[in-house]
Amino acid sequence: MGDPRMITAVLPLFASLVACTSSEESVETPDGPEVVEEDVDVEIPVATYAWDGSVGDADVPAEMGGPGFTGEGWTTRMERSSLGNPDAPQGGQVVMDMPDWPATTRMMGKDWNTWFNYYVSDLCNMGLLTMDPVTLEPVPSLATHWKISEDQLTYTYRINPAAKWSDGTPVTAQDWVATHKLRMDPTLLDPSNSITYGKFEEPKAISKYILEYKTKEPSWRNFLIVSMGKPLPAHEIEGMTGTEYIDKYQFGYTAVNGAYHVAPEDIDTGKSITITRRTDWWAEDNPVFDGHFNIEKVKYVVVKNPDLTFEKVKKGEIDYYVIPKAQWWAEVVPELDVVKRGLLVRKKFYNDAPIGYSGIALNMKRPPLDDVKVRKALQLLYDRQTMIEKLYFNEYDPFRSYYYGNMINPDNELLLYDEVGAVELLEAAGWTELNDEGYRVKDGQELKLTVQYRSKLSERGLTIYQEATKRAGIRMELQELTPAAAWKNMREKEFDMANINWGATIFPNPETSWGSELADQPDNNNLTGFANARADEIFEEYGAEYDVAKRAALMRELDGILYNEHPYVLGWFNPAQRVLFWNKIGMPDNWGVGRYAEQSGDRHLTHLWWVDPEREAALEAAKQDTALTMELQPIENHFWQKWAEAQKTHAGDAIADEEKADEGGQPE
Repeated sequence: MGDPRMITAVLPLFASLVACTSSEESVETPDGPEVVEEDVDVEIPVATYAWDGSVGDADVPAEMGGPGFTGEGWTTRMERSSLGNPDAPQGGQVVMDMPDWPATTRMMGKDWNTWFNYYVSDLCNMGLLTMDPVTLEPVPSLATHWKISEDQLTYTYRINPAAKWSDGTPVTAQDWVATHKLRMDPTLLDPSNSITYGKFEEPKAISKYILEYKTKEPSWRNFLIVSMGKPLPAHEIEGMTGTEYIDKYQFGYTAVNGAYHVAPEDIDTGKSITITRRTDWWAEDNPVFDGHFNIEKVKYVVVKNPDLTFEKVKKGEIDYYVIPKAQWWAEVVPELDVVKRGLLVRKKFYNDAPIGYSGIALNMKRPPLDDVKVRKALQLLYDRQTMIEKLYFNEYDPFRSYYYGNMINPDNELLLYDEVGAVELLEAAGWTELNDEGYRVKDGQELKLTVQYRSKLSERGLTIYQEATKRAGIRMELQELTPAAAWKNMREKEFDMANINWGATIFPNPETSWGSELADQPDNNNLTGFANARADEIFEEYGAEYDVAKRAALMRELDGILYNEHPYVLGWFNPAQRVLFWNKIGMPDNWGVGRYAEQSGDRHLTHLWWVDPEREAALEAAKQDTALTMELQPIENHFWQKWAEAQKTHAGDAIADEEKADEGGQPE
């Protein structure tokens, strides 16, 4: 899977979503001189996971993971990319918003599947393995070593004997056994979890520190499910039914094994939940976590109205906020006095956070949308540049891919508005005649399509589209439906064209959106009826490939196939993580956020940022005295784009050296 020490050398090449900036960024500020982002060092530091082979229960033999275990014959990857600042101070509190009170705070069971619970789980509990934050390769967490059998059906892990729950109880293999049994209990009322973990036999505690999982089908996804899944403490849940667990932990937590915890007194029902950094975390001194988890308390307060949330941010009642509206970012925020004075910081981070595609789904099973020339013509008539400029303050970029980062096919041509090109394609498809109203006709049928949409906000852009298609000879009708009705039509494939946005994950599951076996079936995510034999082969190869770089190469090939088939009229995306925060927060100088950090997940805040005591004191003074200002910061951070460009340079040098060697020359 590659050598993690080569992080700054030849890595999977992540194509930038936006054109890379020059080595020096000039950034306009609301008031005063420009703030310049200087050229940065794109080298990523490396840290080594610390583990002591002499630690553990003396009654457990070395070959069973106890004291004296060497790891010989096992897989591990002790070195990983280190994005934290080891000099960051610890302490302080940050207040953020949550749009509603969660139905539960449990880590599994009925109603648990919410963004907030995932966020808390990420901070409070660890899995067997985690991912290198740059290369995405598996690295140790609760487990120090692992094995995958030759047939890829058995995963075996050696748990770090130093790992402990927050009540001091050792983490052992039995925790996963008990957690699996609870997950599979039908009274837990969590069918998705049951389906996911139903792919595995009940895990076995081979010893106190050796855990074995057997999967029913070989797949790297199954390996990640087991490796990244968070256990619950066996000494609290063993023998418990799903019903009992739901009742006991509806708004409470078991013991945890991660850096943070939620104390019972920090749950103010209906109002707020505070997450507190532990002082007794078992991995506190592990070098791979230096500079991580710096903030002592993260308080989430319930604010249901977005406008009210924005007002609270401006007043300093909320410290960190994701700006949801382009108009706020472009027009309102720059004019705030606290922004002009540097007290409230606006920041855009350009990174490789997962981006889902959006636009208009085309039902490829319905004529004339079964013709790729018609589908491409519809893309060329979608005047994205005008919409982005006139409606969205130039805050977005047009899609040229169905994926992101190193999964973008570099041969994808960005298709912009081209009415002449669209007409040529329509005529090539046989739509050469025009009726008295100026609409195209073929075999007596008018070129007529209906676009379904679910929000009044979509009408502005769709009206521009409707006018463009009319000029090209297409009668396009707009049909507003309730979200439920629109989704029902899409799932049943009862539509011509449908406006839709999709989310994204770091590791896509393309088969569920594009598999040929789903093309003619209702109730699945292959809304367009896409079917392609080579794509189906890619799904099989992708599912069996454990190497991250090789998976990315397969996704690039798939992306090229999709892009040339035009199953969607692609829209636009926000290329940056757009946030607003009060100037008491510090962050790593170069990258600021992680390569894959999402603004809505706030992972960069709790994983890498910190509260700076000196800056906080200066902020409080400036709040009291309007004559005081704070140092303005660059508005945009393009580190990860520059890093990606550097990797291309390194890779190019390596290829050139290989070519020289092939020719009998000597690499420089």
